[in-house]
Amino acid sequence: MKLLLNLLHIIIFISVSYSSYAKCNFNCSKEKKTTSLIFEHNSKFNEKHLNLSSKTLGDDLGFGHKWETNLRRNLKDWNIRIIKDPGQESRFGKFYLRFETREGHCTATVGKSGWNDCKKGRNRAELKSLWKNEPKIDKTFWHFYSFKIPSSIEQKKGVKTSIWQIHSGKSAPSWMIKFTKNSGLLIQNQITFPPEQKVIIERDNLFDKWHDVIIKANLSKSMNGSFNIWVNGKKQFNYKGITRQLVAKRDPLHFGIYNTGSMFGTQNNDGKDLGNIVVLFDEIRVGDSCKDLKLEDFKYECSALN
Repeated sequence: MKLLLNLLHIIIFISVSYSSYAKCNFNCSKEKKTTSLIFEHNSKFNEKHLNLSSKTLGDDLGFGHKWETNLRRNLKDWNIRIIKDPGQESRFGKFYLRFETREGHCTATVGKSGWNDCKKGRNRAELKSLWKNEPKIDKTFWHFYSFKIPSSIEQKKGVKTSIWQIHSGKSAPSWMIKFTKNSGLLIQNQITFPPEQKVIIERDNLFDKWHDVIIKANLSKSMNGSFNIWVNGKKQFNYKGITRQLVAKRDPLHFGIYNTGSMFGTQNNDGKDLGNIVVLFDEIRVGDSCKDLKLEDFKYECSALN
């Protein structure tokens, strides 16, 4: 009888352990309670996108700026999640956003472009400015966000991960902020050829901590444009000149994860050789002036940003 009870206990222990493991996909031991974004689902195309009644991130995560999902086909709930946390892991407030991409999984879009990340050696989980809620051209705008990259990510050699960009419609992005485990965090000016880039966070200081990014920019196809970045309150980049792709028709802000394929993989690699990436975001704020960002929440002063 005692032997039978011991065997029963072992079976129950294995079942519980397996169940917990099956539900755990990445770094779950440290993960807090999650709440799903409100998605609308198109069963015909297997697409998901943010419900238009919930297109803002709310007062805790954002300041009323309107966002939508980028590539929607094959989007999973785990790609973009809101994590509820009582002020322990979040940068500010009770919630933060968790973006995740996984090896071998990628998304696509519909329409005339027929873009498919799986056929381009890429994968992503991104939000972008909702149509008609993008930065106005030839006018200064201010932008703040905090991000954190766990050092436990599995970024493969040769993979480049963008966490933020200003796109330009169907042409290439104008600006990208990206990283590799070896390079640190880079700001890349893609208007120039070849693209110019500068390290704004060194690799030894990049991981496992929240970083604050402040951007002041004027998107212009003339030499009157400007682009400035402060990281954790210190100015890291200052540019004057053309700041918008000459063929640009739109200028949406993107943030999240956008991986480009490994040099050691093939171009059409179905999202393989990219690794498992997680990036956290909090306090995504956009305004017409520095005061709109309410930087006093983070003990920054607008008068010091020059």
